[in-house]
Amino acid sequence: MTPGTLVLLGFPPSRTPYGELRAAGHGLVAADPPDAPEAGPRYVAGAALRIGAAGPRTPLVLVAYGAAGPALPALGGAQRAAHRLVGGYVFVDAEPPAPAGDWPDAPCGYLATSPGDPRLDAARLRAWRTAEAGPAGLAPALLELIEDL
Repeated sequence: MTPGTLVLLGFPPSRTPYGELRAAGHGLVAADPPDAPEAGPRYVAGAALRIGAAGPRTPLVLVAYGAAGPALPALGGAQRAAHRLVGGYVFVDAEPPAPAGDWPDAPCGYLATSPGDPRLDAARLRAWRTAEAGPAGLAPALLELIEDL
């Protein structure tokens, strides 16, 4: 799929592939709200406000790192409520949300940067697209995974 905007959530500064993703021509929104605990209601509300303020092009691809993963279903719901199309969800070394009957509403992918990540097997069981990459290959692997959604 070709995203309109990549929305990045939970990436620590040392792992953020902003430069490489921008160089590839993708619109980006860093949606982490300041001072909000990850994956909770305040985090989702703050991220939704930041996304809306950025005026993103759709479809959005919501990309979560680490503890931000469980927030993706609620954040996707907030985007649908705001009439913004979510084209996909990607988890990067992230905790996936608990399975739910009405989610996912778009294709999902999981990118592991550590060998033997058990969450990768769990993603495969959910029939999500999966990929593995070393830390240096994060951006190219992420872009390839998004393309496959």
